[in-house]
Amino acid sequence: MKERKLQRTMKPIDVWALALGAIIGWGCFVLPGNAFLPKAGPLGMLIGMLIGAGLILVIAFCYGYLIRNFPASGGEFIYTKTFFGKGNAFICGWAMVLAYWSLIPLNATAMGLISRNLFPILQFGEMYQVAGWTVYAGELLTAIFFIILVAVINIWGMKKAAWTQTAVALTLVGAVLILAALTLAKGPDFSNLAPGFPAGVNKWEAIFAIVAMAPWAFIGFDCVPQAAEEYNFKPKYGTFILVIAVLVGALLYILVNTVTAVWMPWEDLLAAKHSWPTGYVVSAYLGKFGLWVLGIAMFCAVFSGMNAFYMATSRLLYAMAKEHALPSWFGHLNKRGTPNYALVFIMVLSLLAPWFGREVLGWIVDMTSVGAAIVFAYTTAASAVLAYKKHNPFRVTVGVLGCIFSLFFIVLLVVPGMPGFLAKPSWISLAAWVAMGAGFFLVIRKKYYGKETH
Repeated sequence: MKERKLQRTMKPIDVWALALGAIIGWGCFVLPGNAFLPKAGPLGMLIGMLIGAGLILVIAFCYGYLIRNFPASGGEFIYTKTFFGKGNAFICGWAMVLAYWSLIPLNATAMGLISRNLFPILQFGEMYQVAGWTVYAGELLTAIFFIILVAVINIWGMKKAAWTQTAVALTLVGAVLILAALTLAKGPDFSNLAPGFPAGVNKWEAIFAIVAMAPWAFIGFDCVPQAAEEYNFKPKYGTFILVIAVLVGALLYILVNTVTAVWMPWEDLLAAKHSWPTGYVVSAYLGKFGLWVLGIAMFCAVFSGMNAFYMATSRLLYAMAKEHALPSWFGHLNKRGTPNYALVFIMVLSLLAPWFGREVLGWIVDMTSVGAAIVFAYTTAASAVLAYKKHNPFRVTVGVLGCIFSLFFIVLLVVPGMPGFLAKPSWISLAAWVAMGAGFFLVIRKKYYGKETH
């Protein structure tokens, strides 16, 4: 019987949509009032986001170089195994599984945030509280519905999933641009953006508080190599696709943050302590139509994020199974060339998460920035080693710079006193995940090292 393989159905725009949909999620619409403005102010956020995007672009160039030379699913896991061995590859893969998977249920629960403002009828059946977050039956059912829906779309095949992703990502960009155009047409007072930084906060500390969020803000561009085995175009175009996705992502973050801050003095907006500042100002100044445009943009961001991370996580599990780092069950493909068992596993795991409340999920996602930065460090180092072997000094320099930037992100997150230092619950979550990984590695170690790939 002929071995089933992943199908080459993804066009360049599909891959761009995969990256952008993963980059832009609920955070683009929730964090302006909850993190960006409180930490950095309008100007600090702008500068910090541009610096963060610039650092990520250097890392993206390293990814593009590796995609060109290793056009196979598994991406970072395969790169790390090739250049640094199976032990490091497992660490890299374990960090990626957490970073990718956790964003599926978090995006699903963001549907509840949308419904609270657009469909309050779904906020029924108060069940219990976890860490101050009230879990409602209506919002829980909404999250469960979308987790199952996106899983089914992916099981149907990459062609349908990619088409859906492209349509939703383009709608997302269009909705944010319409929101920005409506804002300009209303003639906002740009003096509301002053002061550029929060009072009493060092400007550079404010800027680097945003830079520290870059691995989280832009996690998703690295989904691109996970689908490399399914491109229907030359892998050399991967770099260009990555660059455009990161630049458009940075633009969307900045536009939504500016729309949030420009309608009234932003310090007064924060002092009012609205549950969703972006939703409040759009509703107050652009009316119901503006709120619906914002709702559509947020829905598209959340849906495309879930879809992208389903695609990426399932391909990662598939690749790890092929390398014997996971049971062969994860490497099974259905008749459409889709790793359906891996997708079902992700779906079941995701269905458990919303029951714990959004606050607990937030702790998990906060520490995924560390996992993302570790993965970036492995990948950029692999790029530098490959370039050295190929006698390409420019690529060596880019790889070394990318690795330095990745380590810089880690320092911002794990060194006490740094702007991005993780909160205690995130450290506990990180320790639990590391312990799980260590236990799992001990179980599969003999088989993992005892077999070579075929």
